[in-house]
Amino acid sequence: MDKFLVVLAAGRGERLVPFTETRPKPLLPILGEPMVCRHLRLALSSGSYDRVVVVTSYMGDVISKAVASCGFNVELVDQGGELGTGHAILKAMEYGGPGVYTIIYSDIYIPPEVYSILGDLRSPGVLATTTSRPWDYGVLVVEGGRLKSVVEKPSSTPPGNTVFAGILKLSYDLIGYLHALKPSPRGELEVTDAISGMALEHDVEVKVIPEGSWVDVGRPWDLLVANRIALERELKPSIKGDVHSTSVIDGGVYVEEGARVGAYTVIEGPVYIGRGAVIGPHVHIRPYTVVLEGAHVGAFTQVKASIILEHAKAPHLNYVGDSVVGEHANLGAGTITANYRFDEATVKVTVKGLRVDSGLRKLGAMIGGYVRTGINVSILPGVKIGSRAWIWPGCVVDRDVGPGERFNCWAR
Repeated sequence: MDKFLVVLAAGRGERLVPFTETRPKPLLPILGEPMVCRHLRLALSSGSYDRVVVVTSYMGDVISKAVASCGFNVELVDQGGELGTGHAILKAMEYGGPGVYTIIYSDIYIPPEVYSILGDLRSPGVLATTTSRPWDYGVLVVEGGRLKSVVEKPSSTPPGNTVFAGILKLSYDLIGYLHALKPSPRGELEVTDAISGMALEHDVEVKVIPEGSWVDVGRPWDLLVANRIALERELKPSIKGDVHSTSVIDGGVYVEEGARVGAYTVIEGPVYIGRGAVIGPHVHIRPYTVVLEGAHVGAFTQVKASIILEHAKAPHLNYVGDSVVGEHANLGAGTITANYRFDEATVKVTVKGLRVDSGLRKLGAMIGGYVRTGINVSILPGVKIGSRAWIWPGCVVDRDVGPGERFNCWAR
């Protein structure tokens, strides 16, 4: 009987705006590697699978090219619309036929050691974790070590803090539970409803992975959190690029081949610097920073605990703190991101029209791809700037900016 690895990569990622305006969420990077490619690499290295299936929908052609460029031989299934996780798994199983299916959501972060336990997971079986925000997930009701039911995103008091972690194993003979799914209140076919049905008639195995080793990359700041954990757990310090003799490297730092670190630059690890990035001169890179391929951090700029995506530029006199700067964005001289509220409260962010408390005391700006800012721009904590927006010189950005918007504070 064939063993399938299925990676679900069909979601649009509306809560991850502005980053998903220019790329699908499965291609958001962990230490420079798209999440979908990371799942494929780590799962395939730790388990034996006969066939590998990636389910796509939104920007499916982009995901297809990315997976091919990562060097994996996969079979692609078009979900035909974003109709829910249950529907996506059903499409994969109908396509593959009889076998045992290990299914991974592409938008989660788990450390490498977790992949090794997937081979031992029984069918039907799920991976779970504990969280301080159980109402955002499918809460597992477990009695005597046996799964009783799953309560999807409970609106009232959750029945516990153990939640479905986005990884499960199903054999083909359970496909009837997926066929029987009805749309949830969100209008989607939820796999957690199918798991609840299975729990009534089968012994569903539940394996719990440690809290703090799992991140649902569902909101813009989750990308920062996932990369910080990866820097702590996975970074293998190595200097492969060109580092000027006057620069100081302190702690765990990875500098990829083709990257250049200029004169009088200080880098405090853990830090990841990708291929072709140019850092310096006179730059301070502080811990938990990720600078990706072709990005430029230039003279008298400081970057702290941030992600600078591919080919973005913070070329002179910038401060980027606890922020994400989108691909090909360009920050004008003197553009800074504030990452700490004046009243010292936790930072709130607007997600799909609702104000959400990030729970973070330090959180800066979330800047989309291809954004341009003028000189001396100040961006307040938790502000999102949509892709391809322009910010006029000298402005204080105190609200979210839409994609393509021309933010001119002088015209108010």
